[in-house]
Amino acid sequence: MGDLREIRLCILGFGHVTQRFCELVRDREGVLARDHGVRFLVTAVGTGRHGSWLDTDAQTPAAVVARFRADGDRFPDAERPGVDLIAKSGADVLVESTPLAHGGRLAISHIDAAFDAGLHVVTVNKGPIAWDYRRLRSRAHAERLQLRHEGVTMDGCPVYNLAEFCLPGDRVLSFRGVLNSTSNYVLDAMAEGATQQEAIAEAIEAGFAEADPSYDLEGHDAAAKVAALANVLLDADITPEAISRDSIAVLTQDDVAQVLSCGRRLRLVGEAQRDENGDVSAKVLLTPVRSQDPMYWISGTSSCLILETEMAGTVEIIERDGLLTQTAYAVYADLLTVARDC
Repeated sequence: MGDLREIRLCILGFGHVTQRFCELVRDREGVLARDHGVRFLVTAVGTGRHGSWLDTDAQTPAAVVARFRADGDRFPDAERPGVDLIAKSGADVLVESTPLAHGGRLAISHIDAAFDAGLHVVTVNKGPIAWDYRRLRSRAHAERLQLRHEGVTMDGCPVYNLAEFCLPGDRVLSFRGVLNSTSNYVLDAMAEGATQQEAIAEAIEAGFAEADPSYDLEGHDAAAKVAALANVLLDADITPEAISRDSIAVLTQDDVAQVLSCGRRLRLVGEAQRDENGDVSAKVLLTPVRSQDPMYWISGTSSCLILETEMAGTVEIIERDGLLTQTAYAVYADLLTVARDC
């Protein structure tokens, strides 16, 4: 296999996604070495509520997650999480997986600190891409660093990588899609006779909805994903606040049943388009869709994105039942891209 190139990681946020990523690396160490010539190691982990850890000698991701779980899902508070930890980590790449809050300001500060320290960045936080993508992209390019973000929109389903690597020389003119699992699940359950409260309870019990699902039901999550997609695919410079959005929180069973009786299904559809002047408009709409529309068949936790491109025409991307492992794979795939290109 020859000499392995070590890629050292600083991980901020150690929830289910990054723990699952560590397991993926553990299970594929041989493949990573044989097929890619790389070995991922971790020098630092920082969390908001579960302590932090720093070891510039580095440990395998498997050892780090095992230590975390053995200590009761905690790290010793040896170092302050965040900017200070990034600067001390001696890492090559920051994996930013903190929760979205306050327009992504904390995650944005982490990415800036990583660039200050000469680190590439892989993020699964929507905030930086939805609120500050153009500036961060420009800074990454100027400093010859990478900013990868496949996991911010459709779990691990290739959207940004597809546009970047599979549509060379083409332009995305518009897109529309079903992007929020919780709202889609609730709409389907209501169509089958459940009340909204029953549907929400089912989604929470299934583990993909938060205890307070209002961020999803009121269209905020979809708007953040639309902003991220528009900023990257359409070269927009918009934020979620600029996107008009519908809420499904006011819907009743009768509302859903009436649409169903007309042979349609309700979907919370995010969309954006670029006009002939280059201006981008975006919105999140509660839309009755016909059976001829691919979004009609997107149920439960699945998602769908339809791109209209200048030369390749219509490109449909469908992810079936995407959850934790797929998002962890997005981190894995983005890190392989970093390893290949740096």
